Amino acid sequence: MGGLFSAPKPPAPQGPSQAELDAIARREKLAEESKARESREIAARKRVKKGPSGLMTAFVSREPEEQDQNTLGPGRNPR
Repeated sequence: MGGLFSAPKPPAPQGPSQAELDAIARREKLAEESKARESREIAARKRVKKGPSGLMTAFVSREPEEQDQNTLGPGRNPR
């Protein structure tokens, strides 16, 4: 008989609607795309700042070596 005089239970809370879920998914996708775009832009700026000095500069201004080299040979380094 206790159920007759008690207050009715409120309905169970409903989850977000499909439209809200779609909107959340769309916002997350846009955020991921903008983050990826920003990281590409930052990487491009770093490459521009680095310039040609980022390449192997030891070989940029060297002339081709001649066939007969004048090296000291492997026996000269005591280590």
